[in-house]
Amino acid sequence: MWSGIVFGLLSALYGGLILWSSGWRVPRRLPTGQEWAVPFREALRRSGSFERLQPMLQNHRLRIAALEGGCTAERLLRWVAESAAIAYAACSAAWALASVAGNPALGGVGSLVGVCIPMLRARDLNRQTENRKRGMLMELPVLLSRLLVLVHAGEPVRQALARCLERRPSGGHPLYGELQAAVAAMDRGESMGLALEEFGRRCAIPEAKLFAAVLLMNAKRGGESLVPALRDLTRQTWEKRKAAARTLGEQASTRLAFPLAVIFLLIIVLVGAPAIFVM
Repeated sequence: MWSGIVFGLLSALYGGLILWSSGWRVPRRLPTGQEWAVPFREALRRSGSFERLQPMLQNHRLRIAALEGGCTAERLLRWVAESAAIAYAACSAAWALASVAGNPALGGVGSLVGVCIPMLRARDLNRQTENRKRGMLMELPVLLSRLLVLVHAGEPVRQALARCLERRPSGGHPLYGELQAAVAAMDRGESMGLALEEFGRRCAIPEAKLFAAVLLMNAKRGGESLVPALRDLTRQTWEKRKAAARTLGEQASTRLAFPLAVIFLLIIVLVGAPAIFVM
């Protein structure tokens, strides 16, 4: 009984959000697909809750900007509304199942899962950002090595960057995506300084910013000092790639320790249980 009442209240709440977002006019059709989160977005905007939440969402905004090349207030609002909509859907589905099964515990567990969904989405956003930065750090030494060979052979920097794009790996690596955007900006007439500065900002890793600074500094001085500077930077980035690979290996071994310990305990139980029963 209580499960059905809670499910009815949740359904009425969503219906009220739909009416409020449409200006208290009955919509011709219910929200579908990407429109599912529109009532939550309008509720956050009109109630002023989003403005109060913005100071606490700056880290999420920076992570979305790193993943997508920028994050406006509207994009951040859409992400928050999607999180709220998914949490609401999880709670509603749980209480609907609880109403059918006659077990309110299902609704409580589903509500707990729904409350945790925004935190899980934030954690996934952080994981995607870290994976993107790690992938750029691992690929940057390869890019620098190719660029060093081309520049040492007498290729101009701008043409060498374009040649490096021709050998990019398949699958759309984020580092080459940002480099392609910088080369396209230079082709449109933008100065190399602005294009490389924007490249370093979008990559959001210190090594990429240092790479852009080295290119700009030596482009102003001349080509004689560019090759030694690139060689030194390439050596530094290879060392950082080795350190990152070593860290990943240590993390993998640590993650394997718990499953191995569980398997070891199970083996002890399986071997020792017959002896205990005999005694």
